[in-house]
Amino acid sequence: MPEKEIIMSLGWLLAGLAAGSVHVAALWINVQFLMRPGKRPVALVMLLGRFLLLGAVLFVVARNGTAAFLWATCGVLVARPLVLRLMKDRVGPEVAMGEEGHLR
Repeated sequence: MPEKEIIMSLGWLLAGLAAGSVHVAALWINVQFLMRPGKRPVALVMLLGRFLLLGAVLFVVARNGTAAFLWATCGVLVARPLVLRLMKDRVGPEVAMGEEGHLR
């Protein structure tokens, strides 16, 4: 049944795209917390949480087989440049460093 395998592969790819998109999109919030000295502990917890969540998703996917893991991992890798490009277009060139190093 090649149709079933194709659909399953696309499903794992989409799962990887979703997990990777959430992981990279949360990076913007994480950076905002890192730029504020009082919020750095929160930023470190968020950073750890982002990686643990992505690791947990990939672990669950890996339990479904090697092919599922490879497709999901490809989705994560493809999501990074796509989300960063979308974020760059959304934020625009007006993002600049402030006097204290904070993003404005």
